[in-house]
Amino acid sequence: MDWLVSGQHPDVAGRAAALVGDHLRRHAADPGTVAQALRETEQLVSSALTPATAALRLRLDWTGALPTLAVGRLADAPAGTTDGAVVPVRERPAVDARVEGGVGPVDLAVERRVQEIFRAGPPPTPLVDVDPRRDGAAAVAVALVAAREAHPTVSGPQSSGLAGAILAQAAMDRETDLDAHEAAALIQELHAALGSDAQVEVSEDGVLEMSMTTCPFGPGVVNAPSLCHVTAGLAGQIAARVQGHATVLIDETRSLGDPGCHLHVRLEPAQEDVRGETHQWPTVATTRNEPTPHLDLSLSLPNESGSVPVVRRLAAQALRAFGVLGEDIDDVQLAITEACANVVDHANDADTYEVKVELAADRCAITVVDQGRGFDASAVAGPPALDSESGRGLMLMRALVDNVAFQSEPRAGALVHMVKTLRFDHEHPLWRDRDLPHTGT
Repeated sequence: MDWLVSGQHPDVAGRAAALVGDHLRRHAADPGTVAQALRETEQLVSSALTPATAALRLRLDWTGALPTLAVGRLADAPAGTTDGAVVPVRERPAVDARVEGGVGPVDLAVERRVQEIFRAGPPPTPLVDVDPRRDGAAAVAVALVAAREAHPTVSGPQSSGLAGAILAQAAMDRETDLDAHEAAALIQELHAALGSDAQVEVSEDGVLEMSMTTCPFGPGVVNAPSLCHVTAGLAGQIAARVQGHATVLIDETRSLGDPGCHLHVRLEPAQEDVRGETHQWPTVATTRNEPTPHLDLSLSLPNESGSVPVVRRLAAQALRAFGVLGEDIDDVQLAITEACANVVDHANDADTYEVKVELAADRCAITVVDQGRGFDASAVAGPPALDSESGRGLMLMRALVDNVAFQSEPRAGALVHMVKTLRFDHEHPLWRDRDLPHTGT
């Protein structure tokens, strides 16, 4: 990510730190590590600034495990430049030509959020008669469904990556070999067919770079980063045809609030200092492609307080049997207790309610449904007061699981849906001879 900061700003270092910090927090595995990086940013900017500096160019490169920051000085800023402006990828060479010295790059100790990947690349995908050039955006929907049916226990990002691989496979002959320029052109062509404005910035023997400001998945991609793995899967499977390996990073992405996307593809085996998706050609079956334990538990319970400990104990016993770590079992038990207690307290006009618990790959999904007048979570605004008995259940549920959603409709009742990522005991009989979900260990 590149920014231009006015050298005449009353607090140049603070302004630079604010821009860099916003990006780091959105992409960091631990946002708590950003504070020290911002102190280093302010020091770097202060050391680069001179009285004759019209503007500074901040360059944050996060294609490695850690981001690097470089600060360049410009004696004159491009016409029309505003303070804090993001420099689009395709305009960066022109700005680079104006840089007259600077400092850096320096490493910032902020780990990037790790993308969920298949350790040896996606497993073989099903053949589907669909091609973005012929079928447009509908091809993505077909590929997503085919991926989920072929590998029902994978996570959302992995399913999206498989869908991208399906699209790539459908667009090429199975034995096609490509050079870097051909691979870049094909990726761009397929993105254009999906509605993207993808543009090739670099196509060399060792690396491909592309930028896009229009997402093929529309504005709804914001806060839905799993869809970015469709792009990564498509690019990775095509790029792997060049030298047999490819690693895909999307270091700038609209789904996390960046103004555009920057796709960086390395045409080499995965390196330890790179946090990206790995791909191989030909595709190989991996241990992640073997059957994975799956739990689907459905209960219909009387709408009375005595039913709550029953469903709590059943869920705990099931998760324990699947080797889930005790701390996560405790969280699930408490979340279910609060969700069911809300039903019992508020759905007085219903005789029964339903609880569904599903475990697939590394996730547990819990759904509680009642057919009474329901509980309207939207009526509870903000955290409860210290002396309030109301609203604490909602606060607990949100704290205990990764995602929680509420739906309430008059005469239709209410639904609570919770999803929690689980950790497993590697000594449990189910996991001794296979990879643990999500962790790959």
